[in-house]
Amino acid sequence: MNSKFPSTLVALLAFLCLTGCNKDLEERIDRLEAELREVRSDTRENVEGLKSRVIAAENTVGTADDDRSFAERLQAVEGAVRQGGAGGVGNQMVYLRPNLQGHAPLQTDHGTFLIRMEGMELNIENNSYSVHLNIGNPQAIAIEQFTLTGDHGGGTPELDEGEAYSLDNPKIREWQATLKPFEYQVTKTLEPFSWTPFDIELAADSRDELEMIRFSMSIENARLKRQGTSGGTESPFAHIKVDSKGASVLRTEYGAFLVTVKKSEKTDLGTRLILEIGNPYGFTINQCRIIGDHGPALPERNDSASPQEYSEKMREWSANLQPFESAVPDKIANFRWNRTSILIASPEKNVKFLRCQLRVEDVTLPAATDKK
Repeated sequence: MNSKFPSTLVALLAFLCLTGCNKDLEERIDRLEAELREVRSDTRENVEGLKSRVIAAENTVGTADDDRSFAERLQAVEGAVRQGGAGGVGNQMVYLRPNLQGHAPLQTDHGTFLIRMEGMELNIENNSYSVHLNIGNPQAIAIEQFTLTGDHGGGTPELDEGEAYSLDNPKIREWQATLKPFEYQVTKTLEPFSWTPFDIELAADSRDELEMIRFSMSIENARLKRQGTSGGTESPFAHIKVDSKGASVLRTEYGAFLVTVKKSEKTDLGTRLILEIGNPYGFTINQCRIIGDHGPALPERNDSASPQEYSEKMREWSANLQPFESAVPDKIANFRWNRTSILIASPEKNVKFLRCQLRVEDVTLPAATDKK
């Protein structure tokens, strides 16, 4: 009896010790589980917050409240930064690229002009490029002196999804730092209602530094064109060289439109001219026609030995002009270039020059919409 007591006591002590250890272990496990639940809760909250941010970024990347492009938004940011700087109120940056089709609007404190890039050539002598520009002046003022102020460089950087389109973005700041500034004063007169070509010289080591050219236009000298002293208005007839790549202005009682001849085609009925008509207004022209005179190519002054010989050639040329009238078969939609055609019942060699005007017969405005 006495010999068994110690062994029983040892067993009891061992049981109590294990029970205490198990209790401590259970308490530790409970504490760990509680901590783990807290970590899981915090993680879920962080994941939900991150998910919401990702969804918001996916819904806004590449877009803006007013559906502006990246260049337009960057231009707006730069405009805010440059407020009060050179260029004057109303002057805004225009962005040009070598492969840009058509023209871009150039806004100044004297109104909106049209500008396009016709190409560029390397100037080896002074390590620069001659950039060929063409400005369309739809205003009734002649611009006699203006300055282009801007910079040029590589194309705008591509941003990843969720990256901010602002100057706070390091990629944008890095790209901005690579741009080369320039200022170029032009003294060539921009006549009213016409296109004027001119060149600017930009210092660049390669064409890669001219992937993007942007500038604002500050007008320093302008004069108002006087109307005829007899009280009449300027001639509504446009003079169009069919082989020219430029655009001409067609003035109507509805405003001025642009027209350019893309090509001519020989048909069984005569000559078909493929046109592009630019409509800068908010209405659509449903019906219109082009009327005037057509004839062979205009004589070149340099081909005449004397002014008298040139005058004689002009008289002969004028005698060969023939009247024409052709309906435009397509609608001229608002705010865009519209491809269409006209048919002139004459051989192609006699349709190299047009003295014509646009007769607008029916227009419509878009239906009004209620904005709530």
